[in-house]
Amino acid sequence: MRTWKKTITLLSLCLCTTQVQAGEKSMEELSQELANPLAQIWNLSFQYNRTTLKGDAVNGTQSVDTALFQPVLPVPLEGGYTAFARPVVTYIKGPTSIEYANPGFIGANETSQFGDLILPIGVGKVNKVGWSWGAGLTFIFPTSNNDLLGSHQYQAGPTALLLWANKDWTLGTHIQHWWGFANDGKDDSNPIIKAAHERNLNHTDMQYFIVRNLPNAWQLRASPHIKYDWSATKDNKLTLPVALGIGKMLKIGPMPVMLMAEFQKTLIAPDNIGSDTTIMFQANFIIKNPFGEL
Repeated sequence: MRTWKKTITLLSLCLCTTQVQAGEKSMEELSQELANPLAQIWNLSFQYNRTTLKGDAVNGTQSVDTALFQPVLPVPLEGGYTAFARPVVTYIKGPTSIEYANPGFIGANETSQFGDLILPIGVGKVNKVGWSWGAGLTFIFPTSNNDLLGSHQYQAGPTALLLWANKDWTLGTHIQHWWGFANDGKDDSNPIIKAAHERNLNHTDMQYFIVRNLPNAWQLRASPHIKYDWSATKDNKLTLPVALGIGKMLKIGPMPVMLMAEFQKTLIAPDNIGSDTTIMFQANFIIKNPFGEL
């Protein structure tokens, strides 16, 4: 009972501080600032992706459902700088094994498991208008219990963000690169895990942002991820999607919330196994930054 009381008290404080922020800024202002991933707005992001798969190793119709939770809690520094940490917790429902009756093909077995944890951290310079940038380190922790979809390796590398914004547009990119440096210690008797441990992980993820702000806190937007696997064979390196979506900032009770939906189509995908289409839904719940804001 005491735990429930603490939880209710914490939620009440969040709602109260959210009311203060909502009173200070219009929905249009919050919508424009939230389009910049370096903005000093605290928000809790929930995302759902439904991705269909294609490729030579895909047996029949296969898809992956991914839920992501990302608390974005930047800390303002002097001179317009900000410190950021953007952990991404994933929960995945998808194929977990290979049908050994048909070697090399993804089977129909599915599980729902937590995925690997991604953690970019760094420092950036933030501007409402003009250029913003950030740089730091990014890590992947092999927390996934899905044999097939988990990386089964600890990974680290550099990360960088570069954006340009004015009243109407936000354009930019968030680049992350990882090298694997240690395996997760799981038993190599499972051939899938053994193969994952032996992989030379060396891959890049580049998410690009194109946001057009519209009247009444509406947006047209695109934010897909371009991926490049440097250690893969020639026809399995690049994933290149395009996207189109919409966003709307509104209030649910006293809380400002950005709702987004986006359709993504992969133009170039690995021959072995890759994404075909993705439908994305996202909600960002904005809370007050107790350390200040721009």
